[in-house]
Amino acid sequence: MWFVLAALIFFIVVGRMLGWWVSRVFLYSAPMFLSFLGATAWGIAVGIAMSGLIGWLHPGTALRWIMGFALGAYVAVPNYGLFREDTIPAEDMDRHRVISICPLLAYVVIQLMTGYMR
Repeated sequence: MWFVLAALIFFIVVGRMLGWWVSRVFLYSAPMFLSFLGATAWGIAVGIAMSGLIGWLHPGTALRWIMGFALGAYVAVPNYGLFREDTIPAEDMDRHRVISICPLLAYVVIQLMTGYMR
């Protein structure tokens, strides 16, 4: 029960709002290399936070997969739902893809790495 509440409150509410803020303030305005580093750091941070939450509360298998891994993947993409993709100019689509894909890949790698430590 505590896992569901912590995951819902922290990751859906706080994580999504913080991800949108980081996207607006830094990821879309910084040079491309710094956006890549920032997006990757975001995915790593979400992965470590979710691994810590799973390791601390030890949820069952269904909660771990649904509320843990899937919810973490949702939050790992900081710009998810921030913009409609058809409104992004063609010259900015590469940056948008980097900000969408790199943190998700970093999140998956961190989950695989820390899964053996739990």
